[in-house]
Amino acid sequence: MSLLSEIGKNVTLLRVKQHLTQEKAAFLAGISVSRLQEIEHGCQNMTLVTLNSIADALGVDSRVLRELQRPDYVILSEIRRAPYLPGRTGGALQIYENILLLRKSLNITQKQLASISGISAARLRDIEHGCANVTVTKLNCIANAFGLSLLELNAIAMSEEELMKLIRDARNKAGIADAVKSR
Repeated sequence: MSLLSEIGKNVTLLRVKQHLTQEKAAFLAGISVSRLQEIEHGCQNMTLVTLNSIADALGVDSRVLRELQRPDYVILSEIRRAPYLPGRTGGALQIYENILLLRKSLNITQKQLASISGISAARLRDIEHGCANVTVTKLNCIANAFGLSLLELNAIAMSEEELMKLIRDARNKAGIADAVKSR
């Protein structure tokens, strides 16, 4: 299942469990109903700002919207491979700074990372400085350029406990808490 399909399926689970119509959820997220429908069906890429708006409307953290139906052991093995940059805090938009810090720690230039990820150097610069409203798909391309998943790129600023708590909280809201722990 694709990244966008997994996110869309989890958005639907959360919305339905909370007894929200598409109209109400779209209103709360500040997007159109047709946009929400496209996202729920995995047919529409979205910006990080839109993803955050949807997650806020559903009362979850956007960084874990893909992870709800993945077993804990898969998530844990994935995030344990990721580099960790301790002592940093931030929300879902922390990913922009994560890209910059990881790129610098690996001694990769913007031009090199841009080339590997298929993004222009100017666009990458804007993303690193939080000046660009980037799509989830582009963020995934950047994560892949580092050899990471999007979850790993998000998790480099979080402890394992923090991340798993966000996932458990979101699973509880979706009504699937016990269904995915070990699958």
